[in-house]
Amino acid sequence: MTKAYHERGEVDVVAVIDFSASMGFAGVGRKLDLVAELTASIAWSAIRQGDRFSLIVCDDEIRHDLGVSPSHRPELAYDVYTKIRTATVKPKTGAQALTQAVTSIRRKRSLVFLISDFHLDDKHTESVLRSMALHDVVPVVMWDKAEFEDLPTWGWARVRDLEDQATRSLFMRKSMASKIQQAYELRKKHLARACREAGFRAPFFMSDSFNAEQLSRHLLEGM
Repeated sequence: MTKAYHERGEVDVVAVIDFSASMGFAGVGRKLDLVAELTASIAWSAIRQGDRFSLIVCDDEIRHDLGVSPSHRPELAYDVYTKIRTATVKPKTGAQALTQAVTSIRRKRSLVFLISDFHLDDKHTESVLRSMALHDVVPVVMWDKAEFEDLPTWGWARVRDLEDQATRSLFMRKSMASKIQQAYELRKKHLARACREAGFRAPFFMSDSFNAEQLSRHLLEGM
């Protein structure tokens, strides 16, 4: 019998956050509050393990005002939580800079949490995933149940596109609510397939609350 010893190397842990207009949505909860809680938890766990954590925030440009350089600082998790929770999402912005985020990550293979609602067109989604092929990517999908589950089934509703701020009236009925729910289910399957084809683990879906145990289980299953 032999025993092999392997010294664990330092890992770069990176959170890349989509800060497009749709991420400012507030329904059952506020997306940015959940993002802040999730990101702070990732930062705390990384620092506790002796790893470095960094933060990259993107809308149509990289938001350098919200970014955090790689660090082990003990107070970093609190700083990240405060920074995200109090940040302002710019109206009428997309997430074009997500494909540029990789330029701010070291060439060394890193653990990257890609946090977005993925309300992106398919081509852009695939481009973002391909741009991060060098790294171990954990896609985290931020959806609120008010977007697709808690929908009225009869009567006029005023709907707003969070990306371009356009509003219109829509007569809701049971079949319309069902179509919206089905569209989200199809989107869920498409995202899973796109991640699989890019060589990444399945996306982790978050809505309304953050459960650290569920995320840990998802990471272990992905391994």
